[in-house]
Amino acid sequence: MGSLDFSVVEPYASMFWGGLAVTCEVTGVALVIAFALGFLIAVLKVLPCRPLRVLLDLYTSVFRGIPLIVLLFMAYFATPQLTGYKITMFAASVWTLGLNGSATVSETVRGGIEGVHRGQYDAARALGLPYPTMMWEIVIPQALRSVAPALVNEVITVLKSSSLVATIGLMDMMRAAQSVQALTYRAFEPFLVVAVAYYVIVMVLVAVGRRLERHLREG
Repeated sequence: MGSLDFSVVEPYASMFWGGLAVTCEVTGVALVIAFALGFLIAVLKVLPCRPLRVLLDLYTSVFRGIPLIVLLFMAYFATPQLTGYKITMFAASVWTLGLNGSATVSETVRGGIEGVHRGQYDAARALGLPYPTMMWEIVIPQALRSVAPALVNEVITVLKSSSLVATIGLMDMMRAAQSVQALTYRAFEPFLVVAVAYYVIVMVLVAVGRRLERHLREG
């Protein structure tokens, strides 16, 4: 049996820190896209417009039904073929993760919105509240209380899915570990470092998510 020697990865600490920064940046931008589009799609889906709902259902089914790595390869490798525009690895990564995440977020939020008692809608209409005000101030806050755990899970899913960007060459944590493996001919140590880093970040997100759920319940 071979022995572990983490001293071989110490000279490449800056590579891991750089990969961590890229992972956080990709995840952060992708989450902004996912939540902004997801909430918008969810609100549009509950409108009484069947053609719009059919179109949005098609959108969500496409992004939920195709493997993420296939979408990522199509975004990075196929976009230049179709448009003549060379998309960057970062742009391909954040848009793929963001659009894919928006499909899940939209379905989660839509379920929460439809779970709000109809009496809340009737009361808002009786008060003469405009539709956007009703959704933003009455319906969505109540929906968030029920879907907060699922949204926190989606944040974690996007973070872990970001490791796939290494497949197109973006220097995230996973790509950093692969590079260190190629330089040192040792695999366990660099991948264990990355595994621990992901685990710590996820545990922090879980703790933040639990506090957020408590806050929403008490609110």
